[in-house]
Amino acid sequence: MPGPEKRLLLHDYLRDTAQSAASCTAIVEEGRITSFGQLLGRATALSAALVQRGLRKGDRVALVLSKTTEAITALFSTLMAGAVYVPIQPHWPTKRIHAALEDCAPRFVMTEPTGGLVDQSACQTGRTDSLPLIVDRHNDNRVPFPEALEGSSSEFPEPALEPDDPAFILFTSGSTGQPKGVVISHRAVGAFVNWSAEEFQICKADRIACPSPLSFDLSTFDIFNMALCGATCVIVPDRVVWMPRFLTRFMNEQRITVWYSVPSILGGMLNEPEFARGGYPDLRLILFAGEVFPSQQVTRLQATVPHAACYNLYGPTESNVVAYHHVGQDFDSSRPIPIGKACPYAELMLDPAGREFQDGFWTGELLVRSESLMTGYWDRPAETEMVFTNVSGREGPPRRFYRTGDRVSLDSSGNYTFMGRLDRQVKRRGFRIELGEIEATLGRHADVLEVVVISSQDHELQTTITAFVRRRPHSSIAQGEMKAYCAQSVPSYAVPDHIVFVEDIPRGSRGKIDYAALRELDARRQGNGDQSGGAPVHS
Repeated sequence: MPGPEKRLLLHDYLRDTAQSAASCTAIVEEGRITSFGQLLGRATALSAALVQRGLRKGDRVALVLSKTTEAITALFSTLMAGAVYVPIQPHWPTKRIHAALEDCAPRFVMTEPTGGLVDQSACQTGRTDSLPLIVDRHNDNRVPFPEALEGSSSEFPEPALEPDDPAFILFTSGSTGQPKGVVISHRAVGAFVNWSAEEFQICKADRIACPSPLSFDLSTFDIFNMALCGATCVIVPDRVVWMPRFLTRFMNEQRITVWYSVPSILGGMLNEPEFARGGYPDLRLILFAGEVFPSQQVTRLQATVPHAACYNLYGPTESNVVAYHHVGQDFDSSRPIPIGKACPYAELMLDPAGREFQDGFWTGELLVRSESLMTGYWDRPAETEMVFTNVSGREGPPRRFYRTGDRVSLDSSGNYTFMGRLDRQVKRRGFRIELGEIEATLGRHADVLEVVVISSQDHELQTTITAFVRRRPHSSIAQGEMKAYCAQSVPSYAVPDHIVFVEDIPRGSRGKIDYAALRELDARRQGNGDQSGGAPVHS
């Protein structure tokens, strides 16, 4: 367990643990073991190499890397140099990667030589494996990761950092069609990590699975609890995260004690006979967040691993976790699982301007004040101001709250329950998707006159995305071509499941899009088994 003194800079977690437990295992990656002493040594050497090559306090370092030991090393080396790491999924469409790079303007990009950002010939040693390259964006110099460590001194002038300095930037879906960066400070993520370490009693004996990509805020729990508490971080390879049969074996073979993921991953494992047979004696804690977990599935999960405590965690990327709820064995599975009550470092409330009393519950938009809140959106001060509001109290000056855009209910015991979005944002596999971004992307196609995107959910709360497209006269573009075009700009999880070609978009008397009519049309289409990839549908 962490000591009573709470460290405020994230890389200090690793330094302190490496001093007291240098030989203990920090990372396990497919049989490859890295101790805390080795992780600190490599991170320090890489940090020195980056500083010697011109990295300065506040510069950005883009990590266009899969989740590996090298990626985690690069993460800590960036923080040690006083810089800001920007994790970017390497399997994102190239256009989206370049949009994020153009936005955050990194000094260095660490990427894989087999990826689309760097030609194979750029690797100076001729290596063709997956070890990263370090690309200096100022002079386009490219250095293989191992070479950067060779001959690097561990001594370099460390910049003076404050807890409110930025630690990383996470890019999320933007309604305009461009991803936007959420800036998170050392203090913000530290508030969550220090609380979670204490609340869940994370210790050196724990083996924490790491299934989430570095670009997803859930990974901050895995990596920084490892560094703070001396636990072992067991990397779940990106290629198998969505392979339930592998994960059920992985959890047992790796003796996982703590699991934290989106419910979709756990739901997939529940359908595996091997998982249903139970066991998992080492598993003591299951945390889930990022999307709604159907109550019936949680009941099955608890029946399979009754000895593991289950918690529902809640919080948007802009705030990380701000609410939590322990799901006891006796919970009412006929009702949604609450997101619970505020973490000690956060304050929750319903927007007083729009709350309503319905069926014995107060409902409205959830507002958040928290130490874990973002600094703002990168280089977007106007958008940052739009998501904050001042709330006047009975005493003192108005207080600043973040608008989550989530509609919640508040029961008599003080528990909040998620009821849906107030805007057109949806989630799939825990990833945030702005339907407006899909519309903007498809709308740029030369054969498209108009496009409207909607979403629906089945009985297991799985999200389906449908795009209604009005084509230009005489256009013969088909559903497959439209999906391929969309996949050039948005991640695979945001590509519409169905493209429906229509002659007109239904509108109300005032000319506004009639979303209810589109949902009825979509329900009829799905009921008829129509994929609508050919002739236009009459609305």
